Order: sequence, then C-alpha cells, then structure tokens
Amino acid sequence: FPLTRQAPRRKIIMHVGPTNSGKTYNALRALAAAEYGIYAGPLRLLAHEIFERLNNGQIVPLGQDPDADAEPDEDINLDVAPNGEKPAVQKKGNKRYVRACNLLTGEEQRTVEEGAGLLSCTVEMTPGGAMQYDVAVVDEIQMIADPERGPAWSSALLSLNAKEIHLCGEETAVPVVESIVRDTGDELEVNRYQRLSPLTVAQESLNGDFSKARKGDCFIAFSRSRIFEVKKEIERATKMKCAVAYGRLPPELRTEQASLFNKPDTGYDIMVGTDAIGMGLNLKIKRIVFDTTTKWNGHEMAPLSLSSIKQIAGRAGRFGMHDDNDASGVATTLWENDLPVVADALRATAQPIKYARIHPTQERFEQVVQVLPAGTPLSAAELVFGYVSRIHPSFEMQNVRDIAQAFDIVDKTAGGLTLGDRHLLRLAPIQWRDPEMLEMTSHLIRIYTQSLAVDYRQLLKATGVQKILKEIEDAECMGNRPPAWGLSALELAHKVVIVYLWLSYRNPVAFSQRTQMAEVKHKMEKLMEWCL
Repeated sequence: FPLTRQAPRRKIIMHVGPTNSGKTYNALRALAAAEYGIYAGPLRLLAHEIFERLNNGQIVPLGQDPDADAEPDEDINLDVAPNGEKPAVQKKGNKRYVRACNLLTGEEQRTVEEGAGLLSCTVEMTPGGAMQYDVAVVDEIQMIADPERGPAWSSALLSLNAKEIHLCGEETAVPVVESIVRDTGDELEVNRYQRLSPLTVAQESLNGDFSKARKGDCFIAFSRSRIFEVKKEIERATKMKCAVAYGRLPPELRTEQASLFNKPDTGYDIMVGTDAIGMGLNLKIKRIVFDTTTKWNGHEMAPLSLSSIKQIAGRAGRFGMHDDNDASGVATTLWENDLPVVADALRATAQPIKYARIHPTQERFEQVVQVLPAGTPLSAAELVFGYVSRIHPSFEMQNVRDIAQAFDIVDKTAGGLTLGDRHLLRLAPIQWRDPEMLEMTSHLIRIYTQSLAVDYRQLLKATGVQKILKEIEDAECMGNRPPAWGLSALELAHKVVIVYLWLSYRNPVAFSQRTQMAEVKHKMEKLMEWCL
C-alpha cells in the first residue's frame, strides 16, 4: 500500500477489553467529531447501526457534552457505556450532533449525501490508501487472525490512510498489532478497559433439566437443528416462548428476534442461539447456558476456544441493559461435565494472536497465473502462490487449500470465463463447503457463463426459488401453518439472492436487476419472519 506508506505517520489507538467494557465509547465519539472519517465493522448490521445513528445525531462528538437528560441507546450492539459516563450514544437524536454518513456493504450502498465526510462500511469494503481520513475506527480487531476473514482486517490496518486509527477489540490482538506497527513506523497507544458488571460461573449446571430455564436466559447451541430442538424442549418444559438467532438467519431477522427477547411484554422470555449472538446483537441476557462446549469445525468436533467462551459468556449481564441492582451476569451449562470447561476458560488468560492473516491481491495472483503454463487450473495457481510467497513474520497466508478448493469448483463450473470473472466469483459470499449452496449457486454461474448476464427471473426459476416463494405465500394467504420445510428453504434461497446483490455492485452490467432482486429479498425476509 505505497500511498499509505508515503503518507504522514499515523497514530494507532487500541481500545481493548472484554465484552461489556465500553471499549468503543471514545472511538465512536472521535469518529463523530471528525471532518472525514470511516467506521469499518465485522457485520452489515453494525455498519448499518453506525450509519443510522450518525445521520440521526445520536452519537455525541468528542469535545461536546452529552445532553444532561439523555437516555442511553439500549438497542445499539456495541460497547459504548463506560461506568459513570454520560451516554455517548443517545436514545434520541439531537440536531447538533447530526453528521452526514454514507453506507457501503457487500450487498448494499446508500448515499445520503454526495461527498459526505463520513462512511460506515463492513471491513471487506474498506477503501484503500487513496482516500484520506482524519479518523478511522476498525472494530473487532482480533478478527485479524480469522482463517477466512482475517485478511480484510490486515488490509484495513495496513491500507487506511488516516491521521488517527482506533482499533477496538480483545487484548489478544495487542502483540501482533505492536509487531506490525513497528514495521510501518506508526505511533501506537494502547488503552485497556475492564468489564463494567460482574460475571460469575454458576455453582451447578442445569443437569439436563430444561424446566430450570428461566426468564432472561440465553441457551447457546452450535447447529441450526439443535437450536430448534432446544427451543422445543424449553417451550414444552416451561411454557415460555423462545426467540432464536443463528448464522443462516438474515441480520434483519436476527435483530427482530433480539427485539422480541429484549422487550418485556412480548412473551418471548428466553433466547436460543448459536455463537452468532457473540457479535452484533445487544441482548438483555441475565444468564448464558452452554448446551455444549464443543463445536463442529468443518472437519471434526473440537473444543470451543477460550476466546469464544469468554465472548459468548460475556454477553450475560451487560452494563446498562438491566437495573443497576441486577446488572451481574451468570454463565452455566446444560450438562455438569461442561461446567468446569467454562469456569476454567473464564479464569484463564487467552493466548495472544501470533499472526495476522493475509491473502494475495488479484494483481499479484494474476502475475503468478501468467508465468504458469496455459490452462493451469486456478486451484493449482493458488497452491503455487502459497509455496513461492515470502511472508513477513507477523503474517500468515490465508488457508490456501481452502481457497484452492473454491477455485477448483469455479474452474469446473465457469472454466470458460475470464480470469477476472473467476477471481470475482471466488470472492463472492458463497459457502463453498455447503453442497446445497453450491448447487444453487451453480445455476447462477451457468447462466452467466452462457449469456454473460443473469436475468433475475431466470435465476429464480432455475434454482426453484420461484416455486418455493409461491408455495409459502399460498400457505400464508390460505391461513395455513408454515410448511415444515419452509424456513430452511427460504434461508438457502436468501443466500443466493445475497450473492446476486453482491455481484450487482461489482458487475452491474451482467447483474443489472438489483432493485428487483432487493424486492425479492424483502419478500423472503417477511416470509421467514412468518415461518418463525
């Protein structure tokens, strides 16, 4: 990133601490005070929240006093309520604090004002060094080590051309950032924060007894099927209703389910979710209950990491979400043998991150392809890139075998496309290990390969989505119960729509019907809400 390296020395400010420590408080205030600034978050949901609150004047800029009678915004999904401080993110907006902010995510772009000084985006969409900012905020910096998404955080840290960069996240990220900053020559300041409300481990588990579930509980399971099993068991044993949150559920519906759980008069007194609740949802959880402490990692059942257990358990008793005399949180387990695992994890110090992940840019990748024999599969080119690369000690290459697997699928279904087109498809939000997702996506690739354009109606028909929508809409209109297969089918169909929308921003000529597909997406989400 030569433009950034040639720019004046940057000041990197880290805000690190556990969940519920108020670590993003000062970062967001600095952003709201900047003439030119950017927020880069891990989820579209979080980027959207910052976008809305800046435009509504809900974030109090640094240097200005919060309103004396201001109430905190309890719906925001970030740590923004340090003990003793007035709320920096207020429930109601104030015209004095309004800042024009645009939105940029993989499948949505919203321009409030051309040339607006502020931008809220997902980390993968962070502009490079050509853009100059006064303040940048990069959230969840520990994700820099994530095997799949980590390169986006590495790219943001290295490429952002900002006078001041605020990195918010876990203490585990400090050593690797220190190492990187030593080589970039930037200034580094580390601010550490403590949890604002106590978190304890229960003396005993539920011993497999779902009748011990109580209002304000959040049960954590690690598969979609298990979530609905737990939900059914709780509702049968307690007569209380459960809201749900898991990865395949669109962010909009996760937010709706969170709202049902948070509001006291909806009847949804218990939440059941996956580790998706550990990031991006602000929930009034009193007690976290782990269904298990192992999780399928794509190859085998593996123990949860210390970091995952800490982040999930830390969602209990969030400061400002409960009455002051009832702000503590509790972590427990469904089964007794898992309780010591959680207790040990919460006592332990998480190991520091050793490497930040990187991946080859398209330009670098194409350079490797050009020196290989004509017709060399891209999967082989990716492996070659991994073998010949010399990598800085602070970094580790993204898992090249996983990328090669994705390229292998692209080569088989889209071998006739240009290198640029195939590289773009590899980067699309496609779950390459999901056979059902691949089957759906193959129709999109096939249509594009044949016509170099994808008509949304043809895609919906070819994938069977058109038929799915009609059958579920008919059931709703007739007053019938949702079909048993309905929610799962809609979740899968929704992902294909997201891929189309993602591609429409990168190749708008071939994927030109963005508005129509956005309407389909909205219809799907309404039907999914009905199925839930």
